[in-house]
Amino acid sequence: MGNENSNTHVANATGKPLRIYYHVEMMTLNELVVEAGAEIGGSISETGASVSSKVSSNVKSVFKPDSRIRYIRLPANDCCKFSGEGKLFVSVFVEDNHNEKACVHTISENFHIPSDRSFIVTANHNIKFQKYDAGPWIDDEGNDHRP
Repeated sequence: MGNENSNTHVANATGKPLRIYYHVEMMTLNELVVEAGAEIGGSISETGASVSSKVSSNVKSVFKPDSRIRYIRLPANDCCKFSGEGKLFVSVFVEDNHNEKACVHTISENFHIPSDRSFIVTANHNIKFQKYDAGPWIDDEGNDHRP
């Protein structure tokens, strides 16, 4: 995937599918989606009445990018090459396994990737630069993030 002019690669060591938006300029997060739910229940028995309730909410970050902002969907434990060339700003999200249009966790927003640098999204959701000529899973400190 990508253009022969690009020397930027990404490796996904998270064990989960990622969506990575990238652009040569900083991007803007345009929408937050809030999901809320409630449950109320009760029962009556010989020992008395009981009432129970549960309230939950979830906030998801969603990019609503214009057509200039490209993204890749990167499966778990895979790596790929970016299109284009030069420095990039990347925003990395963990995709929802049940809804490919939604993301459940933000790993980074507008993380600066210098020209000709590649990076690893680690199992604990950090971003590490890859060591030159060491393969896609080895970071600058020599740690192997191979799944």
